[in-house]
Amino acid sequence: MQLAHCLSVLILLCSAAAIHQYKDQACAVAERCNAVECDALGPENCHCSGNETIINLADRPQIVYLTFDDAFTDLAETQFYRSLFNGTYKNPNGCDIRATHFLTQSYTDYSLVNHYWHMGHEMASHSITHRNDVKYWQNLTPEQWKDEMVGMRKMIGQFASIDPCEIRGMRAPFLQGGGDNMFRMLKDNNFTYDCSWPTRSFGYTDAMNGLYPYTLDYQTAQDCPIKPCPKCSYPGMWVQPMIDLEDEWIGSNPQCPTCGNVCSMLDGCVIMGEQTKEHVYSMLMKNFNRTYNGDTDEFGQFMPGNKAPWGLYMHAAWFFGEQAWHYDGYKMFLNEITNNAKYPDVFIVPIKDGLEYMKKPVPMQVLNAWGNDDSKSPFGCKSIEDQTGKYANFRCGGGQSCRFNVTEPDDGIFGERYMKICKYKSDQTRQNCPEETNYPWLGEKNHCGGNSPCADCD
Repeated sequence: MQLAHCLSVLILLCSAAAIHQYKDQACAVAERCNAVECDALGPENCHCSGNETIINLADRPQIVYLTFDDAFTDLAETQFYRSLFNGTYKNPNGCDIRATHFLTQSYTDYSLVNHYWHMGHEMASHSITHRNDVKYWQNLTPEQWKDEMVGMRKMIGQFASIDPCEIRGMRAPFLQGGGDNMFRMLKDNNFTYDCSWPTRSFGYTDAMNGLYPYTLDYQTAQDCPIKPCPKCSYPGMWVQPMIDLEDEWIGSNPQCPTCGNVCSMLDGCVIMGEQTKEHVYSMLMKNFNRTYNGDTDEFGQFMPGNKAPWGLYMHAAWFFGEQAWHYDGYKMFLNEITNNAKYPDVFIVPIKDGLEYMKKPVPMQVLNAWGNDDSKSPFGCKSIEDQTGKYANFRCGGGQSCRFNVTEPDDGIFGERYMKICKYKSDQTRQNCPEETNYPWLGEKNHCGGNSPCADCD
C-alpha cells in the first residue's frame, strides 16, 4: 500500500514537472534586460526596451511613418494616395516619401498593391476578416492568429504578385493585440515586427521621451493600455511603438484640464472648434514638434525631444466625404516637414526602413554621404527609381476583376462580391480568377481561393 502511494506521488510529481517543462518551452518569461548580453548580439538582433540609440541627439534623423489601415482601394488611390506619393514630397536625399499599408482582404485592389510596392511602399498584414468583435482578437489562439495574418500575407503574395517575404509586419485590428498568443505566432511564422501597441507613458504630452523601437528578447518598459500584452521573450522580434497623439478636445482629460485627449490613431483624434485645414495642421505640428524639438513638462521646464520614430497612423476614410479639410491639413503638414532646408534630418519612410536604420544606426553625416544609394542607406531609393534588383521582377501584367458568389455567415458576407487581382503570378506565369464559389477567406485551403502556389514566407 505504501509502495503504491509512493508511486502515485512520483507520477504526480513527474506530471507536474512535465507540465512545468511544457510551459517553459511554450513561453519563456522575459527577464529584465541584460545590456551586456543584448549588446553582444548586435543592434540588428537585440535592442533593450527603453533605450534610445547610440547616435548623439543632434546627429540623429527624425524618422516619420505614414501608415494606412484596411483595404487598398481604387477610390483612396485616385483621390488621396496619388497626390501624396507622386513625387511632390521628398526626403532630404531626394527620394519620394513612402508609406506602410496594413492590408485586409475585402475590397483591396491587388493590382494597385503591386504598383505601390514597385514605388517602394511597404505592404503589411492587417488580417483577412477584420472582424468587429474586439474579444475575438483578444482571445485568438496562435493558430487562429496564423490563419488571419499569414493567410493575408499569402493572399498579398498570390494576388498582388509579390514575394510573400516582403510582408514583414502586422497590425492587429482595433489595435487589439493578443499578447503572447499573437507574438508567438509572429515569431513562429517569419514576421519581423508588430506595430499594434500604443504608448501613452512615452507619448501624448510626454512624447519628448518617445519610446524607440525595441526587440522582445527582454522585458518591455512599455505601458499596456490595451490588454493583453506579451509577458514572454521573443528574441529578435521587433516592436514599433505607436506614440500616442494629443488631440484638440481641450478639457476632456480630467487629469489635465488644459490638455486635449489621447489618441493612438489619427482618425481617433477629436478636433473641436474651427474645423479647418489650419486646425489640423497646428494639431499635427504640435505633436510632431514634441518629439522632434521638445516641449515644456508639467513643471514648466523645457525638455528636448529625443527624435524617437514617430508616426501618423490612420484609415483613409478620415479623408473622405465632407472631411476634405482633414486631407488639406494633412498635406499642409507634409509640405512643412518635407521642406528640406528647414528640416534636413526628417525622413518619411516605411516602418521596415525605420527598423533597418535601428539595426545599423549611423549619424546624419553618413546618411547624407550615402544619398539615395539603397545598397547602403535604409532610406535610399536608387533601385526603386531605376526599377532594378527586386523591383525589376514581380510584374502584375495589369489587373483583372474577379466576381464571386459569397456565403460567409460568420462575417455577414452574402451574395455578389468583386476583387481585382494581378494577371500574372510572382513567377510571371498567367493567373486566372478563382472559381466564383471560392472566395479567398479563412482556412488553409481557402486563403487563395484555390489558386496556386499560395506560397508563404518560409
